[in-house]
Formats: sequence, structure tokens, C-alpha cells
Amino acid sequence: MQQFSLVLESREEADQAVTLLWHKMGIRGEIEVVPLEGKIKLDIISEKDLTPQQLEKLPGKRA
Repeated sequence: MQQFSLVLESREEADQAVTLLWHKMGIRGEIEVVPLEGKIKLDIISEKDLTPQQLEKLPGKRA
């Protein structure tokens, strides 16, 4: 199990990250979308651990 957060610039970028995580990387677990002032935060709890290479492919900044 792995837990991390991403801070993204827009809702579209967040949608792309969710699609990448669910459909391309095959994670299962929970993804919460949290609106911030001018940004979007994704809180991810994945049942599958992602490799450092997979994490680098994700948009946004790790929080």
C-alpha cells in the first residue's frame, strides 16, 4: 500500500492524472480530488506500490 499527494494546476490536469493512474498504471484504491485556491490536490491511497519511474511520469508536484 502506498499513500501520496499531488498538487496540480488545473482540473483538466487532475483528470489526466486520474486517468493515467487508473487506466494506464492499473492502481486500485482511493483517489480524492480536493480543490485548493487556484490549484487541485489529489490524495491517493494505492493498493499497489508504484515504482519511482511511474511516480516521475505523473503530472504536478508531490506534496
